[in-house]
Amino acid sequence: MSTTRCSPLAVRLLPLAALAGSIALVVGATPASADSGWWYSNGRGAKGYFTRVGDTITACDIRTDGYKALVQILTVNDSLVTRAADDLNNGKCTPTTFDLIDGSHYRIQVCVVKNGQRPRNCSTPREFLA
Repeated sequence: MSTTRCSPLAVRLLPLAALAGSIALVVGATPASADSGWWYSNGRGAKGYFTRVGDTITACDIRTDGYKALVQILTVNDSLVTRAADDLNNGKCTPTTFDLIDGSHYRIQVCVVKNGQRPRNCSTPREFLA
């Protein structure tokens, strides 16, 4: 049976290398904050997006149909936090800022709505981390 000798420097650096690897695993496993991605209403008359940097909620009316786009930010228990709307259908979207709590989970839902009516054709709420 042969034995391999390590240099004294390698023996001293081995615990540091193990610690660095452990830190990398913990940091890599921590969930990162993320944007919501584009989300569409049922029927695709509206789309919405949440951007973490600047806490911007973007609503886009993408169909000429008499409805406006409505993006709702909800808690994970479906309580309304804030809304953003766009009724221009001019190829541009309407951004709105709202300070969400970093590290908290929210849900985004995109609907179409007419003035004085309830939202309709709402997407299934999609969870994201602010």
